[in-house]
Amino acid sequence: MMKARPGEDITLQCSNSTDTAVTVLEWSRPELEHYVFFFRDNELMERYQHPRYRGRVELKDLEMKNGDASVLLKNVTVNDTGTYQCEVITHSNNRRKRDVRKFVHSVHLSVSEGPEKEINDEQPGSPRGNDGLGVGLGVVCLIVVGVVGVAVVAGLVLKSQRAQLNRPLEIELMLN
Repeated sequence: MMKARPGEDITLQCSNSTDTAVTVLEWSRPELEHYVFFFRDNELMERYQHPRYRGRVELKDLEMKNGDASVLLKNVTVNDTGTYQCEVITHSNNRRKRDVRKFVHSVHLSVSEGPEKEINDEQPGSPRGNDGLGVGLGVVCLIVVGVVGVAVVAGLVLKSQRAQLNRPLEIELMLN
């Protein structure tokens, strides 16, 4: 399975590993009536191409060297998600016999928004969606530190006052 994000250009791989000339190349999606890409006798046949793909699909290698029938799909969208089927038909004319071969290959493409989303699209649990939680925890921590600080200071003041109250009693006991 291939993965992509909207707006990316991706290569749909298809290679038949033969040196014979490709006479027909069809890229299709089972759910569409028209082709994603249709190439016959060294010519792109746009009239058979689905409107959604016109101007967005081209051969990766115009000469299709070594049987490379891969195509470049430009500016993918979420609607491009699905299974693509590559069908290659080759002919070779030998003096003894005519050889016709057919090669079929499938590729599944998944196009989805990546983890980077607009701020307005943030979900709770995402790093930016928890800003309120972070601020709230910070405030609670400050309050706890403040209360502990006040308690420590109050304890020291009370201890100091008790010490001063006990001094006259100690002095009086010493004098007697």
